[in-house]
Amino acid sequence: MTTESQPNGSIVTELLRPLADKANFSVPQLDVSIEPNIDLSSALKTTLDSPEFYPPLSESVFEGDTVAIALQTDIPHAGYLIESIVDYLMTNGIELGNITLVVTARTAENLGIPSTQYEMAEKDKAEGKRPPVFSFDFGFQALNTQVHDPENQTGHAYLAANEEGDPVYVNRTLVDADVVIPIGFPSPGEANQQSDCIYPDFSTTSTLHRFAQGKGSFISRWTEIELANESLGAFFAVQIVCGPGDTIRQVYSGAKKDALDSARTATNELWSLSWPSPSNLCVATIEAKPNDQSWEDFSQALIAASEVTQSESPIIIWSEISLPPDRNTRKACMSQFEDNISSKLTKTLQRVAGIIKDRPVFFKSELPESTVEELGLGHLKSVDEILRMAESFESCLVIRDAHKTQIKTGGTPSIEGS
Repeated sequence: MTTESQPNGSIVTELLRPLADKANFSVPQLDVSIEPNIDLSSALKTTLDSPEFYPPLSESVFEGDTVAIALQTDIPHAGYLIESIVDYLMTNGIELGNITLVVTARTAENLGIPSTQYEMAEKDKAEGKRPPVFSFDFGFQALNTQVHDPENQTGHAYLAANEEGDPVYVNRTLVDADVVIPIGFPSPGEANQQSDCIYPDFSTTSTLHRFAQGKGSFISRWTEIELANESLGAFFAVQIVCGPGDTIRQVYSGAKKDALDSARTATNELWSLSWPSPSNLCVATIEAKPNDQSWEDFSQALIAASEVTQSESPIIIWSEISLPPDRNTRKACMSQFEDNISSKLTKTLQRVAGIIKDRPVFFKSELPESTVEELGLGHLKSVDEILRMAESFESCLVIRDAHKTQIKTGGTPSIEGS
């Protein structure tokens, strides 16, 4: 197994287990293993041999076919997934030289692929050269790899036009392949919170900008996503289900819509936390890779923690956020020193402002103590500080990856799907 595929269990040993040892703390998601708690190679073989509403992959990919594997941006354990899918394909007679991995620059960085492997001179782009396909050693095999460049027009192929007449372009290597295998993962939450594996991430800069701006309705954007996939011929998909701490829990494959529906259902069940009564204190963790942690995650974690605690109870956000907050988040935090909360803030940040105004909020991050305290937040350094703070409380709760957790109040305490 590649080094990249190993999950980081430091937060478990540093924070979660010490808290779980205390009688007044509940850590309902701690039973999730530090390691991916399925044998991914075995689970992948099982689902690819019996996909949902689709022939076994061994009956739809044949010797001599060129295969392109597309990884969704920010997919957990990318190296582990690459190793498992390549092993399956080679076992079924596909030559390594006929397999190409296509990833975004963000995924390339997470995989440890140096930018010198794929960056092109402007002169080469001007001459119409495509992004290079290079051999990269992942530790188990050297694999043909291409890092998608949204600015390289030659590296895209036109597929269709959307309802507004805008061109739909997709990475040319994916278009040219005989078989495309998209590997993605659903996010907890509603349909409008989902990202597609292929589109717009493997399209042009202008398309990425248009989607980032949220132009048009959600329905029109998703219709365009479906158009891109269907025009590409990406009717098959692999979907992984991830739990707290980025553990891989299940794998689905099959007809794209069916695989995605099954994975979304399983994901939402897994991230649904029912809690019967408000706690006296809540520790909310953010366990993404440090560079991926954001103030939006902070906001969502804070809101989730507020929903399972008493109205004036302290909340602790445990993170590795290293960048100062954006202007609006800073304004929301500073609202506690003003008479009113600005109506110009988003509804989410108005909630954040209200929570910080009504109760003590403590923050563990990679930011200097002065920066945290200027925001009106308590600066937290260690788990010992949490234990001292919690001594006088009877009921304390820890929510792992609280920014993703779907809170259900009342009823029997449970983590759905565990």
